[in-house]
Amino acid sequence: MALTIPHSFTNVGLPIIEASEVNANNTAIKSFVDALQAGTNITALAITTGSIAANAITAAKLDSAVTSAYAADGDQIILGGQVFG
Repeated sequence: MALTIPHSFTNVGLPIIEASEVNANNTAIKSFVDALQAGTNITALAITTGSIAANAITAAKLDSAVTSAYAADGDQIILGGQVFG
């Protein structure tokens, strides 16, 4: 999901910046970041092997609802049908 900022401001003429527009921008950013932190609104395939630190995913960190997870050759992990690495 892309971040959409509702209002933009320029230096043309005498700019009038409304507090409500600045607050709306801040709210949009906060909502986007909160969703990322919660693990929602992450675009499919956005998390690549290169963005996951070595040994960052371990069996101890996996949710107990995950039915299968294993490492192959030390560089892949499979969660359900999704292969990372």
